[in-house]
Amino acid sequence: MPSSLALEALHHITLPVSDLQRAEAFYVGLLGATLVRRVDRETFLRHLPARAAEVDAANSPLHLSIKLGDGPEVQLFLQRDYTGRRPTPHPHLAVYVDADQLDAFALRLARAGVPCDGPRRLGPPGQASLYFADPWGQLLELVTTDYQGETLSGPPDPSRLAHP
Repeated sequence: MPSSLALEALHHITLPVSDLQRAEAFYVGLLGATLVRRVDRETFLRHLPARAAEVDAANSPLHLSIKLGDGPEVQLFLQRDYTGRRPTPHPHLAVYVDADQLDAFALRLARAGVPCDGPRRLGPPGQASLYFADPWGQLLELVTTDYQGETLSGPPDPSRLAHP
């Protein structure tokens, strides 16, 4: 293989959701993600009218593209029949936050009724993570490296993070 071939960066990650409005409320409204684009029915049909039959399919092309900080896009695709899953340790998305924001995020999530586990320290001193799941059971982690507060030890228990 030619040595001139090189991967440059992770462009996007896709996650299934069964409700785009709820996904936007959770990721943009609650977590503060940036909405990059909304590919709703009207937008999709304007650009790709020949694919109209796909819009109402279970595996829909409708989606939201968001950014969690400076990371790659996360594309939340509408999967109408997706009922979610129980949170599992892997895979999960980990998003870096400033140390002074971790407790504020924990409080915001708790007030919204989102079950959380942490802050936990699994790495070197100062590292702390807060674990929670989105409404479809996809595990998320907020991680920081200069945390001064109390932490739990050991890995999180994802089974406690399912939304009621």
